[in-house]
Amino acid sequence: MFTSCETEETLNITTPDAAFVLNTPGISTVFLNFALPDNPAFTISWNDEVTGSSSYTVEMANDINFTSTITLGTTEANNFSMSVSEFNNALTSTGNTQFKDIPVYIRVLAGNQISNSILILATTYPVNAPEITSPSNGDSFALSIDNNDMVATTVEWNDPILESSLNMDITYTIEVALAGTDFAVPVKATEVTNTNTVSWTNAQLNAAAIQSGIEADTTGDIDIRIVATIIDNASGTVLERTTEAITISVTTYATALDLSTTWGVIGSAANDWGATPDLPFFKTDTDGVLVAYVNLIDGEIKFRENMAWDNNYGDNGADGTLEQGGANIAVTAGSYKITMNLNDLTYTIEPFSLGIVGGAYNEWGATPDFMLEYDQYSDVFRGIVTLIDGEMKFRLNNDWGTNWGDDGNDGTLDAAGANIVVTAGIYIATVNLNDLTYTLEPIDYVWGLVGGAYNDWGATPDAQFTRDWSRPFDDIWILNDVTLIDGEYKFRANNDWGTNYGDDGGDGVLELNGANLVTTAGTYSFVLDFSDPANPTYTKN
Repeated sequence: MFTSCETEETLNITTPDAAFVLNTPGISTVFLNFALPDNPAFTISWNDEVTGSSSYTVEMANDINFTSTITLGTTEANNFSMSVSEFNNALTSTGNTQFKDIPVYIRVLAGNQISNSILILATTYPVNAPEITSPSNGDSFALSIDNNDMVATTVEWNDPILESSLNMDITYTIEVALAGTDFAVPVKATEVTNTNTVSWTNAQLNAAAIQSGIEADTTGDIDIRIVATIIDNASGTVLERTTEAITISVTTYATALDLSTTWGVIGSAANDWGATPDLPFFKTDTDGVLVAYVNLIDGEIKFRENMAWDNNYGDNGADGTLEQGGANIAVTAGSYKITMNLNDLTYTIEPFSLGIVGGAYNEWGATPDFMLEYDQYSDVFRGIVTLIDGEMKFRLNNDWGTNWGDDGNDGTLDAAGANIVVTAGIYIATVNLNDLTYTLEPIDYVWGLVGGAYNDWGATPDAQFTRDWSRPFDDIWILNDVTLIDGEYKFRANNDWGTNYGDDGGDGVLELNGANLVTTAGTYSFVLDFSDPANPTYTKN
């Protein structure tokens, strides 16, 4: 980025008739490089056959008249040198914010005798830390899930080097931590380059506060600081400057909606009359009206509370009206949306599946659509899908009767709208049918369990994890009720050995390409937590 110093043109000698002569050095322009702090920035010498002095003081100023002088040092020799860091600090102390081509006039004093002066043009590197200007220390923020995507605050800072003409990249990392912890466990909230402002939505500030240690739906204080980093490309040397921290108060919110209910679907068509948990009903925006999204087989169902028969409903007349302890409801195999109204004891069962179709997935329906699943924590439909280059749409029930595209490529769904163009990759697809919006968030990995304890090290597909949607701002993956045999296993991404994790120390912390994990036969559930990419963890129950 910088060289320590460089010779250019002949220096200017400005003061004639000097009592003794400061020699013209071999440099006129000095580039100070933080990667070479101990290198000499300059060396000057002088001829003194006049004063007879044995002690000299070297001064500098930013103007030829030496209106405001700074002493660079003293010497008993007739020469003087300064290191890169010493000279840079001296220039910084003058309050210069110019950084490039700073005029530096240097002269030497011997008692009451003054030498001529020389001019050096210096380019410095920043020493002083940036300063946070917004938000202000002591500001308070009451966050809300209703304003999830709205800007909560804009973080701004002053750093004069951004206004200079130096050709360098400055990375700003905004860190937060629980107030009073001196950033013992900092959370990296944002990282930007060559800018002094970044906006945080309610969701982003909420996530940073919760990860710092403030519980959901509580108020607490967090500290914010900014670390400015410059890297010298030639040597890899890093220059860091850290702002003074500010403290703000944040009222957090739970990131997941609580749409759970005590009601479920039971039956031969649902769960073999209770052999597995009942299929759940969820709340809607109308009190007493519940909804379940279920896959059924040919058979019968009923609705009951608390997975017990004390309070259950069937339909005696097959007329859509519920009766306490009523007759079983016959159904045929399919995907359905069941709506139960406890206010008037009625229900409806309608075919319902929301999927992705297109050249990017299934050749426009040559195979079944990719089905999205209902996310009870956010009241949206989600799925992790692998797409190829091409186009896609969303549609109901594997049929073109109801389909959506995006006419404006703006994330809003339009009935029978234009095809959505995608590039190959893995995506988290999210559809909100309440406001007809969607997102396709690219991700790098889908995690699986592989090993001799499960699939003979890949002879069959890995046991696939799913994202934990109850924690949408964390990178957490879950795998429930997988049956293993005696043996070893690991976790890997995308059914491939390119990225795999084991556990070298048996301490629950994952290491890239780490040791195999050992298990005895049984049925287990796993949680992988990649929220901190540097220290991923796992649990097994």
